Amino acid sequence: MNLNDIELDALTEVFNVGVGQAADALSQLAGSPVRLKVPLVAMLSKQDISDDLMAQGTERICAVRQDFRGVLNTEAVLMFPVQQSLQLVQMMVGGDVPLEQLGEMEQEAMAEIGNILLNSVVSGIADVLRLRFEGSLPQVEMGPVRDVLCGQGQLQEQVLSLQIDFTLDALAVQGYLVFMLDVESVASLKATVQAFLQTLHT
Repeated sequence: MNLNDIELDALTEVFNVGVGQAADALSQLAGSPVRLKVPLVAMLSKQDISDDLMAQGTERICAVRQDFRGVLNTEAVLMFPVQQSLQLVQMMVGGDVPLEQLGEMEQEAMAEIGNILLNSVVSGIADVLRLRFEGSLPQVEMGPVRDVLCGQGQLQEQVLSLQIDFTLDALAVQGYLVFMLDVESVASLKATVQAFLQTLHT
């Protein structure tokens, strides 16, 4: 089961609300304006996302994972190239981070950044679509793209993907936010979006 273009367009509008909330939250954390583009929403395979990141020269990523449970269940994974994530943390904590590794404090900072982004986006979805979610604590993971993205499930498994581009001062960051959805959750999401579209026409 897949989402059609109309449903993806509707989700883009819904996600844009959450991304706007995330930009405001990050701006407060960083003490500097964060500018976010409208997210690019698509149903892609893990292979597609892996290939895209590798084509950009990204071999290792920093990921923040969080589980959300509700009408539909999903594992959300926010991914940034390691170099950009380190620069992002540097700007947030105002310190020098060794580019080879994230120390404990920096991992906590990345978990906080991921937590803000993930929960802002998910709460935006919940508000617009009138859903409720319970979220787990965020977990930070670093490694090769395929190991992080494809640790569970097949490479051809479809995921709901948001490409997120934002700028903070002189730093331009491009990341992916993917939602791992099982067949039942995709069906629930499809039905929820269709109900939302009907409310727009009544």
